[in-house]
Amino acid sequence: MKPGNPAGVTTKLLILAIVSGLLIIPVSCEPAETPATFTSVSGVYTCQETSPHSGVRRYVVEINRVSGSDNLYIITNFHNSGEIEFIYTEKAGDSLLIDNQVITGLVVNGSGSIAEDFRMIDLYYETDDALTVLDYYARYSR
Repeated sequence: MKPGNPAGVTTKLLILAIVSGLLIIPVSCEPAETPATFTSVSGVYTCQETSPHSGVRRYVVEINRVSGSDNLYIITNFHNSGEIEFIYTEKAGDSLLIDNQVITGLVVNGSGSIAEDFRMIDLYYETDDALTVLDYYARYSR
């Protein structure tokens, strides 16, 4: 008897491994999901707020344009103050400005930059309760 052909067996095993590997690759007829596109700062954001005295807080804010105005917006739940609390902010180009707004007894001043794709806002502001001025950095993202 002649011994078997080890090269032939090796080739068959290699082909079987390749075919098995191709069957494992996930196949989908649905197109890949494209990320949402935004054309305005209006919308819901996740906020990550950082300050030296209170650390990091995470909460949700909503930004809406004031009816009848092109550059005035409302930020609801600003500084995690509650869903019925809000401040006004003015949009100037790719910046937001907060000027002497009062929310829950705090006077707020600050400014921030808006990402070109409207997915992120970096906001620097201070609160003043007439005793202490505290600095904050907040990143809004969606």
